Amino acid sequence: MSSLDDETSHDMNSPRARLENALQDSEPSRAVHALAIALRDEGMSQIEMHQLFDEFRAKHANDTDETYYDAVLDSMDFIVGWCSPSFRLYPTELHPPT
Repeated sequence: MSSLDDETSHDMNSPRARLENALQDSEPSRAVHALAIALRDEGMSQIEMHQLFDEFRAKHANDTDETYYDAVLDSMDFIVGWCSPSFRLYPTELHPPT
């Protein structure tokens, strides 16, 4: 079972709650990226993190204000590895299904 499956909506320390809180930061892009690093350092797998961030990408895809969408999408580049190898959060590039 993944760490995303065993969350409860009231758990403020869950990855979902932490990502929601990061998006509320005055600098959401910075906060979301810092959270991605923290989740990786806490042992979240690349696939689990991609699933979490993709859930939030979809949730905010149609927002009039694209701030949250952009913050999540920018961090997804580092999660997936679509950036300079020195900036990748994981050593291998993830090839998510299209």
